[in-house]
Amino acid sequence: MDYLDRSFDERRENFRQLFERLDGAIASDNVQMAAVVLDSVVKLADASPFKALQDVAATRAVLGKQGTEWKF
Repeated sequence: MDYLDRSFDERRENFRQLFERLDGAIASDNVQMAAVVLDSVVKLADASPFKALQDVAATRAVLGKQGTEWKF
């Protein structure tokens, strides 16, 4: 659960910063910057911390298998 808590804290801060930048773009009438920031907001909203957790769980499962051969 600590991982999820930190992940959501990080997401909250990222959203806060993005919306702060969006406010600045709107205040300065910078349409291009607003579009870039909104694209970043959508991408962040689309990314799920649960997917990252699934990736960690899958990696942990593979690392725990006896006899796994790693090729580099």
